[in-house]
Amino acid sequence: MTDDLARAGARWDDDPSAGEWILPLLGEFGPTLGHAVPQAYAAYAVVPLPRDDEGNVDLDAVPARLDALVDTLAPWTAESPLHGTLWEGWPSLYDRGGGVGSSGTAIMLAWDPDGPEPAAEEIAEARRAADEDLLARLVARPSADRLLLPHRGYHVWTGEPRSVAALMGLVDLPSHVWPEHREWFLGMPIYTAEAALGGPADLVSAVLADARLGARAAGPGTELDIDD
Repeated sequence: MTDDLARAGARWDDDPSAGEWILPLLGEFGPTLGHAVPQAYAAYAVVPLPRDDEGNVDLDAVPARLDALVDTLAPWTAESPLHGTLWEGWPSLYDRGGGVGSSGTAIMLAWDPDGPEPAAEEIAEARRAADEDLLARLVARPSADRLLLPHRGYHVWTGEPRSVAALMGLVDLPSHVWPEHREWFLGMPIYTAEAALGGPADLVSAVLADARLGARAAGPGTELDIDD
């Protein structure tokens, strides 16, 4: 059972105070960049997430894109720890003590329809083993208060630069990421196909110039590709 985010180089915060500065700087809730990134930066960019041959977000390729982005941001991150949020609704999160049933995932058992139906004891044991296996893959929610932003609640974490991509494999995309000194801010609304970035002009210029990212210049009113 995973009780924290250590595998991703992160930990849950004891309270949401690290992110409380965000709320008064957000624009109206909706599809625009300004609802995902505080409107307090000199420049903005949008970084598309990689897509597969069918045009869907390629979840296997997203961590590499995020690692490349964090690498480009490194000169403006320095030694600052990163703060971030995870949307409370990701199915990989479960209530501590609540078991698999308190997460957004479920177990489905099946057997060969042409063979004999398993005995009740066999089904119960298979379900117990499946629940145990699934629970080992989930992450327990923190007991701390959530960060409440318009129409969404978030759990707040602190971690290393590698956490941004590592959390994708452990839970899902972080919704917000920023260094402690707030030099830049990354917003990734739930069900997004794009990441929104705010920062100083030279930082955004570096992101736009990085061929690995395919970024485009944007502003607070730019609409993001969000399937919500």
